[in-house]
Amino acid sequence: MLGFLTVLPLYIWIYCLQAKDMSPAAIGMSSMHMNRMGIFWSFPILQAAGLAALMWAYIGVFLGLMESSKRAPWFPLTKFQTDRLHRHISLLVIGLILVHAVATAFDAMGDNFITVFIPWQESWKAATLGYNLGIFAFYLALLLGPTYYLRKKIGVRTWRIAHRFTLVVYILSVWHTLILGLDISYYGWIRPFMWLMQIPLLVLFIRRLLQPAQSTKKSSSAKTSWVRAISYCFASMSGAAIVVILVIVISGHSGFIQNI
Repeated sequence: MLGFLTVLPLYIWIYCLQAKDMSPAAIGMSSMHMNRMGIFWSFPILQAAGLAALMWAYIGVFLGLMESSKRAPWFPLTKFQTDRLHRHISLLVIGLILVHAVATAFDAMGDNFITVFIPWQESWKAATLGYNLGIFAFYLALLLGPTYYLRKKIGVRTWRIAHRFTLVVYILSVWHTLILGLDISYYGWIRPFMWLMQIPLLVLFIRRLLQPAQSTKKSSSAKTSWVRAISYCFASMSGAAIVVILVIVISGHSGFIQNI
């Protein structure tokens, strides 16, 4: 229900714009005459589902970082509430990604289930990287999503290690959107906004690395020197990423990724 309520307004908005040949995709590809909704009926679906998936993925990553760190005094949810909401959102994101992928296979742009689900099959060479990032994100999400429910069989330690790679799913999804999202290309403020929105997640990630959640057992709080070194390395990289993002936005080069 939550996914439906999120996708529906986005779908209606994009559908109405596209039907009038005023959507970003219709304007960006004017020769396609995308106002022929009988042909391009799935395009509003794939865009609405994709945007909703990215939005909920952001919230899911935010909650995951909050849950795995010491509880912040300003955060209103308990650990239990955060964990439950985080799990529901994770499943929601996987469902939205699946809708996005299937709708893309029917987009009337030459795509099919092969180009959507198998890497390096996209005939539009300029979009091959963007497609591949989306495909890898999809399969990684499918692989990691069920691990929570298998953690007793695979071991909690193994599950925690695997779960950390969900950050990779989010990163791939963001780059997939930045490369292929015609909506982002059309609205000049969205791309800088998307870059800036990554800063809070990077700050929380640094906080998680430098102040990890501590177990009640004193023995479990000790970390080996190499683990500390890796944590400080990733924290430094995240800090550098914040600086890079600020430089990109302030210098007005938020759209450089279009040339990749």
